[in-house]
Amino acid sequence: MLSAQTTDERVNSVTPALFARYPLPADLAGADPVKVEAIIRPTGFFRVKSKTIVALAGALCDKFAGEVPASMDDLVTLPGVGRKTANVVLSVAFGLPGLPVDTHVGRLSRLLGLTKQKDPDKVEAELCAMLPKREWGPISLRLILHGRRVCIARRPRCTECVMADFCPSAVLPLGWPGHGGRPPAGPPGAGR
Repeated sequence: MLSAQTTDERVNSVTPALFARYPLPADLAGADPVKVEAIIRPTGFFRVKSKTIVALAGALCDKFAGEVPASMDDLVTLPGVGRKTANVVLSVAFGLPGLPVDTHVGRLSRLLGLTKQKDPDKVEAELCAMLPKREWGPISLRLILHGRRVCIARRPRCTECVMADFCPSAVLPLGWPGHGGRPPAGPPGAGR
């Protein structure tokens, strides 16, 4: 929830203080949202996030005895939890099948020709149908890292990409090794 519209670095900078002050869901459920705001302010949208986090903690206590549930159906009943967040919890926290679709996963799935869908739920459904369950979480993490490090939206590094040989969106110079001499698809970033 804290990660919306901010960086992992900012989230990681505030979570130690947040969990030190409110170690259990019951502690956070009874928190004054203004005090939570002060801790999470660097993440942006801190007023909305604070109210949602406090409400989430309350729902965990009321519905699930303070325990995070391990099913999609239960997770998405919690305030502020959609399929993406639920899939992160399932795959990362519980080691269960879950395929979170963030902007990188959606964008790279389209660039690689794996889907034409733009709706994250539809991207998730199509990718899940292609892959064994054990690969759902790992492929999401791989695509996220690839999108951050190589296939960067504004400046893709196609010549450094290990998937350039088969990526229908790769923009490569003539005669690039392994590319059969095909001309670039257009100017750098075309179709991205």
